Amino acid sequence: MTDNKNINIILWLNISLFVLILMVFVGGVTRLTQSGLSMTDWRPITGIFPPANEEQWISEFNKYKEYPEYQNSDMTMTISEYKTIYFWEYLHRILGRFIGLLFIVPFAYFYLKKYLNKNLIKKLIFVFLLGTFQGFLGWYMVKSGLVNNPYISHYRLFVHLLCAFIIIGLVYWIKLDLLFSKEQKIGDFFYFNRLINIAIFLFFMQLMYGAFMAGLKAGKLWNTFPLIEGKIIPNGLFTLEPFYLNFFENHKLIQFIHRYLGLSLMMIIYYISFQLKEIDLKFNLKSKTLVTIVSCQVFLGILTLMSDVSIVLAVSHQILAILLMLKLLDLKHSIGWQE
Repeated sequence: MTDNKNINIILWLNISLFVLILMVFVGGVTRLTQSGLSMTDWRPITGIFPPANEEQWISEFNKYKEYPEYQNSDMTMTISEYKTIYFWEYLHRILGRFIGLLFIVPFAYFYLKKYLNKNLIKKLIFVFLLGTFQGFLGWYMVKSGLVNNPYISHYRLFVHLLCAFIIIGLVYWIKLDLLFSKEQKIGDFFYFNRLINIAIFLFFMQLMYGAFMAGLKAGKLWNTFPLIEGKIIPNGLFTLEPFYLNFFENHKLIQFIHRYLGLSLMMIIYYISFQLKEIDLKFNLKSKTLVTIVSCQVFLGILTLMSDVSIVLAVSHQILAILLMLKLLDLKHSIGWQE
């Protein structure tokens, strides 16, 4: 049974998970509305205060005009339009600071109340350090767009997104450890564990190519499915030199890989679920849930592509990816632990 101390910690972790997922949602909207470069400096303390009057708004807008994103546009943006994109980036940064407080204050309380054992303290401090590093990564990513090329680096976007998913996954895993603390491995544990590890690996590979799609805006190209330019395997997949560069910067190959990694992940999850559903009712339900989520995710990805990357569909696709990851982690955890 879960004791009262753990119930309070689990409540804290659940709230943290909600806010972290909200952070990813806001980050997705910020990217898709091209709001990420609207704040051209990083002030961890004084940056919590937005412009307070029209004079300050004009000053911020003039700073934005000095950078290539504005200069390479048609330069017809009004200050009202600037305030809209500023809002999303400001909200994203404020949420980041709030998450810091959401960790520090409850952690200090639980620590002083002696609710935390040494192992849990180490895990939580690691998550906090990773979150601090994530804040730096966010600015490092934005900085890549404040140069001659007004687009953020798709490599930095991937690292930033990866770190966010890792933080969410770690918080969720800590929660599972608190909920299920009695070891009871199922039969064929190592077989199923390897299969789930393969699925998780494919998931993060898919995450990488999803970030590349977003950073390079490759989703705006070849908006047909399943064919690209009328072919299953189109021409032009390996046009860059050296050869390996195609896997990281060739827009067509990146979209091609993203499509078929998604289908491959769906197939292996189908296979895992078919194998697990015969064990007992609990795994049968988990299997059906996982199959439903990955099927919806693939379908939503296709719709996002064919819609020319609708903001609503693209953000939904990203949030559903988080749910898919959490359900994979839940399945991995549950094959080795029982309540």
